[in-house]
Amino acid sequence: MDRIPCLVSIDSDLSEDKTLSHGSFEATSERIRFTWSTKEEEEGLPDMKFLLTYQVKEKVLRLSRRGATESDMLFQLGGKTEGVIRTSHGDFDLELATRELSFFEEGTDTHTTIEGQTYLVKTGRLTYDLCFAGQEPMRNHMTFHVHIA
Repeated sequence: MDRIPCLVSIDSDLSEDKTLSHGSFEATSERIRFTWSTKEEEEGLPDMKFLLTYQVKEKVLRLSRRGATESDMLFQLGGKTEGVIRTSHGDFDLELATRELSFFEEGTDTHTTIEGQTYLVKTGRLTYDLCFAGQEPMRNHMTFHVHIA
């Protein structure tokens, strides 16, 4: 499985950041995997690094974040899973109820041009309810765009 340079952007109900980030992409018929990094919001902190792995047949997604705040989240279509967010203020356990999960479905690829370069854009969608202990669930819709030159 060869790693291909790519650009990654994410639309999320829980974030207004629409930045294109440099990353790498690899895929087989069994697994889709991409990584990217972004700047931390506070000056002087190391970049945040993300790893997304999607198991195609099982419809299972693992999303990890490393940096000043760390998280490990597992999503399974139609199921409830657990995750954790680690911060300098402590660890926070959470429950995830996955409502929609689809990655790079056939017929959904598009093309776009950025700074004169044409990219194939592959799209993944994730909708889930995020619940911290003792709080009401928060619904989040995420769309992942992987731009491949």
